Amino acid sequence: MNQKITDGVYLNILQTQQFKTIRLSIQFIAPATKVGLTKRSLLASVLSASSQDYRDQVAIANELQAMYGAGFNMNAYRQGQLAIFNVSMRIVSPQYLRDPQDLQQQAIAFIGRLLFKPDLVDQQFNPVVFEREKENMARYIASIADDKQTMASLALRDLYFTDETQQTPNFGDATDLAVVTATDLYETYQAMLNNDRVQMTLVGNIDEDKAHADLAQLTFAPRDSQLPAIFYQQPLSATVREATDEQPVQQGKLNLAYQIPTYFYQQNYYAMLVTNALFGGTPLSLLFTNVREKASLAYYASSGLDPFRGVITVQTGIESQQKDRVLAIIEEQRQAIIEGQFEQAVFEQTKLALINQFKSSLDNAAYLGQQQLNQLFVPETEIDADQFTDQVLAVTKQAVQEQAANMRLQAIYFLKGVDTNEA
Repeated sequence: MNQKITDGVYLNILQTQQFKTIRLSIQFIAPATKVGLTKRSLLASVLSASSQDYRDQVAIANELQAMYGAGFNMNAYRQGQLAIFNVSMRIVSPQYLRDPQDLQQQAIAFIGRLLFKPDLVDQQFNPVVFEREKENMARYIASIADDKQTMASLALRDLYFTDETQQTPNFGDATDLAVVTATDLYETYQAMLNNDRVQMTLVGNIDEDKAHADLAQLTFAPRDSQLPAIFYQQPLSATVREATDEQPVQQGKLNLAYQIPTYFYQQNYYAMLVTNALFGGTPLSLLFTNVREKASLAYYASSGLDPFRGVITVQTGIESQQKDRVLAIIEEQRQAIIEGQFEQAVFEQTKLALINQFKSSLDNAAYLGQQQLNQLFVPETEIDADQFTDQVLAVTKQAVQEQAANMRLQAIYFLKGVDTNEA
């Protein structure tokens, strides 16, 4: 049950004896913006690099080691139309400790020292740390050009989405990063701390009274946090957008984006989940078996579902001269699903694969914490294995055929090797 601590600040405790650890996560949630994604990504790096109490990452690592090797992570990402800044820790559950050390209290105090006592010089982030982390981030973004598979995925994103915020990757934009100053970032930090919705989640064998007492160390002022709906819905385009880049690569990259009218745990979600898995989402899929294995037209071929933005993407690595053949055979696989031309045994195995994957995820405290967060914005989010199993098994062949027919091709991005003679 989600408990209100003060206006805009909430605590959710998932009581379970399933794990030998306790996982604490704190999310700062705001509407996603293009520039904001970049700044929040950099902010995660700067805040986790040093503080007033921990002057460098060695000091941070030593403190974590003193807490029996506690796990710690700080990162920023986008979920649909929301920007989420995440701070998480994993500690050993107290009943497994021989000494009386209060790890939960120490872990929360540790987070507080990083969040509320940042490494500042003259009301801005320490310029040495800031410039180092900014340069590291710039180098990372530049390095993506060497990873052609990731580069092609980002190029497809840029081509498909019409909204600049949705075009921007989770880690941000190099142009926006270049103009961020230490003062700018400190203002972003203050705005996040004072204005974002705060969601705290504890997963494990939790003493609720003690949790409330320990979390009182983190003093969040009341705030009026107005958030958009989590789902991003893009208008359907009447034409397919296409783009081709040429580079000296041996393996071409052909990526496609299909718009779908189905969203996370909304109407027809389970049917679309099975449809994507059958299309290209598992090793049993038609794309894998027919495009990669039987036709030998791709080094890899798969599909992915983004249920918060209503899109299925296809990723392939191909010989560049085979582009047209690959496009045709990808469409043949979609048509095969529409016409019901797939083996019943593969259909059932695909559903079982999804069920096993879901059950496996429930053994991960981080996944359970994320699902708890998802439930706040999408109450239908399922965390019960039996309910999920029943819903997946209930998906009919006809439902999958209908969802495949609802896939609308919207964008085609092709990274072509310059040493080939034709596209």
